[in-house]
Amino acid sequence: MADTTDSMSIDDVTAELRQIKKDFDSKIASADSLAEIEKIRVEYLGKKGPINKVTSYMRLLSNEDKPKLGIVLNEIKSELEAVVGEKKEIMETLEIERQLESERIDVTLPGILPTPRVARRHPISMTMEKALDIFVSLGYDTVTECEESPEIETDYYCFEALNCPKDHPARDMQDTFYLTEDMGTLLRTHTSSVQIRQLAKRKPPLRIVAPGRVYRKDDIDATHSLIFHQIEILALDEMGKLNLGHLKGTVEYFLKHMFGPDIKVRFRGSFFPFTEPSMEVDVFFRGKWLEVLGCGMVDPNVLTMAGLDPKKVSGFAAGFGVERFAMVIHGITDIREFYKNDVRFLDQFPTIYNQGVASMLQGHAEKTVDADESTVAVAEESKAVQAEKVQETNKKQQEATTSNAIDVSKLDIRVGVIKKAWLHEEADKLYCEEIDIGEESGPRKIASGLRAHYQLEDLEGQRVLVLSNLKERKLVGFPSHGMVLCASSADGSSVEFIEPPADAKIGERVMVDGFVGEPATENQILKKKMLNVIFPDLSTDVNGVATYKGIPLSTSAGPCFAQNKMSNSPIA
Repeated sequence: MADTTDSMSIDDVTAELRQIKKDFDSKIASADSLAEIEKIRVEYLGKKGPINKVTSYMRLLSNEDKPKLGIVLNEIKSELEAVVGEKKEIMETLEIERQLESERIDVTLPGILPTPRVARRHPISMTMEKALDIFVSLGYDTVTECEESPEIETDYYCFEALNCPKDHPARDMQDTFYLTEDMGTLLRTHTSSVQIRQLAKRKPPLRIVAPGRVYRKDDIDATHSLIFHQIEILALDEMGKLNLGHLKGTVEYFLKHMFGPDIKVRFRGSFFPFTEPSMEVDVFFRGKWLEVLGCGMVDPNVLTMAGLDPKKVSGFAAGFGVERFAMVIHGITDIREFYKNDVRFLDQFPTIYNQGVASMLQGHAEKTVDADESTVAVAEESKAVQAEKVQETNKKQQEATTSNAIDVSKLDIRVGVIKKAWLHEEADKLYCEEIDIGEESGPRKIASGLRAHYQLEDLEGQRVLVLSNLKERKLVGFPSHGMVLCASSADGSSVEFIEPPADAKIGERVMVDGFVGEPATENQILKKKMLNVIFPDLSTDVNGVATYKGIPLSTSAGPCFAQNKMSNSPIA
């Protein structure tokens, strides 16, 4: 790396970037696996790579050279990313061909395995079976019939009858798989709908437990899947016969039978539209608190919708994800392992849930019964492979700890320009705007509450900053996808656009020196409540410069300012 003294010329930095590119080309050309390509990508384009380190030279350059460095830096970075993408495509094709060759089967051989294998239950099936057995022992009836627990549901059973208002986030198309244009039919997002169907057929007192498969539009990663399994319980009786104490006792009894009698349990206040009061429940397991289920007393509105008198009937409900329990119990770090149908993965688990689970919780593996020496050897080998995978995953997670921090780098803020603006037909405080942020799909539609601060004719052509990685939301019927950043006085009486420099390119990402990383997905922004963490540190300084923790929000053309240099004001 170059010597970062008190000053540096653009030629020095450009030469260093070219050398980095040369070294990168040499390494990527010799890479012969996807893992090696990814390692090189992280080495050069990762948070600690030389490309990002070069951005720290910005402060050493003159003001006229800073935009030049931005241009060169973007060119080099784009070239490296393009090479990585092309190399990955080639290598993926080669690896598929290698796999096909290695897994080629001679169909002329007899269809008999050389050694017998002992069958294994899937850990999800065993976890579900154990949970159901616990609740059945408490007198709960299991509901699993297709007509009483359909996976294709109506909006009424899945949302409306469960006290979910029309503007509840779960009812958005981004979170739910709707099957009809009128959004009346969908793939159920939870098994709570089974409770409503049962209330239409049965009257209290009742105790039911409803297991089943559910669907949500989640980004697939180590802890999220589009398809997973839930178990929910419902207990109703005459008013006064069931209270919060009964709920807590039931939940604690269940968790102690799932995780062991010494498990520590804590309850935290929360919110669910179908229970009031509501709680989330954590267990202290393997040295840390883990959230495992949600519960609460059934909301009176739900009882009323079911045709019951909330003054005469009360009860409680609880629910949890089966995969979550299975991952905690068996120490599985990636939910995707459940769905790969890899026999080496399944060989690690006992045949039935009460055979070996207790010793697994203590860190000891049960020996397979009725297995010959060859089968045992294969099982032991697969366990060693899985243990190695777990160690590698843990190492990667430790290395990625810093990159998981929630800071301004998680926001995808883009330079934009308002192309068109009009009055919202139903909301007297909102403008509707079409804003170009450089996307091939065309301008974004965004609603903003600026009618009290700007005239309509002032908006078209106005350059703005757009927070682009937000989920589309309907604001009084208008589909708004993103947020225009503005500075606001303490009392809200004055609002000003945060403007990019005149030479900033449309679509360019706004960065903050020292906070470099890939932006979060729209789902991550919502689920991890990132805006609540980041926005308190966004404000203008004494000169009206937009900052994060006192560091300017900048483009390749320079920092961004409040339109009229509004100082010391929060940004939202």
